[in-house]
Amino acid sequence: MKRTLLAIVAAAGIGLALPAGAMDSGGHSSSAASHPAGLAAARARIYAHDYKDAIPILVAVLKKTPNDADALNLMGYSLRKTGKLQEALAYYDRALALKPHHLGANEYLGELYVELGQFGKAKERLAVLEAACGSKCVETRELKIAIAKGERRQQQSKR
Repeated sequence: MKRTLLAIVAAAGIGLALPAGAMDSGGHSSSAASHPAGLAAARARIYAHDYKDAIPILVAVLKKTPNDADALNLMGYSLRKTGKLQEALAYYDRALALKPHHLGANEYLGELYVELGQFGKAKERLAVLEAACGSKCVETRELKIAIAKGERRQQQSKR
């Protein structure tokens, strides 16, 4: 799903706008000091919609820091965007096992469930987001929109 560019991240001294869920688990843009080397490069690839090239970068990051919830979330996102939905699911699950209220992983997992037509599960992720950051945070709004669009598509296809 194409999304509005929302977060500003410093990468190599250049501000890059990233999708909401590309932020850190607290919903804030991440600093290079708080994440392993390579994560900024992966975010730059994701920003450029070059998900395929982000994956090997994220593999290297996760080899060094396998329990980085933000890297796991971005790997899930990149895999989902390249059509590898079941692999993406495993990475989102790993991120959420480490940080159950990770805003990006909850949003993106919810969007994956929408793609799979599993609206009940998508709404469970929405409830987690609403509890974590309220109804006005970007991740909550984005997932609400994705669910509504998905349900409309499903209803139209039944006609």
